[in-house]
Amino acid sequence: MGHSDDLCNIEGNGDGRSNNGASGAPSTSAATSSAYKLFGRETSFHQMMGGGKAADVILWRRRRVSFGIIVAATVAWIIFEYSELPFLSVSSDVLLILIVLLFLRANYAAFRKKQLPALPELVLSEEMVNNAAASFRVKINYMLLMAHDITLGKDFKLFFKITEWRISSNSVTSVADDQ
Repeated sequence: MGHSDDLCNIEGNGDGRSNNGASGAPSTSAATSSAYKLFGRETSFHQMMGGGKAADVILWRRRRVSFGIIVAATVAWIIFEYSELPFLSVSSDVLLILIVLLFLRANYAAFRKKQLPALPELVLSEEMVNNAAASFRVKINYMLLMAHDITLGKDFKLFFKITEWRISSNSVTSVADDQ
């Protein structure tokens, strides 16, 4: 097994890169091919993660993009933390602002008699709708079967959990009504 060498035993400068130009001695193809491979695997870690732009960002090969994502996520977290608004409220506000901006852009282009780029036509295929309906049908039938088993008393544990929750929620509402 030629690829089972430990990464520490590969010739190079200690950081996994071979020093082809520094010493003048050509390194073997096994050493250079396994230099970036994790635990002697056939593919590199970058290829295992997909090998595209997303893998570049995750592995910090595109440092500015990776840093920008971390900064944007941090800013979003700070906004959510200090505003104490739920995610759904903030995201709906952002979408509403985007719709207003697109509306204003379209009106401005019409005012200046400019042609906006055509929007792609959105069409749902019949096959896609049938697949989604079949998936929902299976899930709804499973929920109805589970509800049927609970009401007939076949699942005692779940039945008593539901009745306990129902009794405790009724007692809370009756206490709130009394005050």
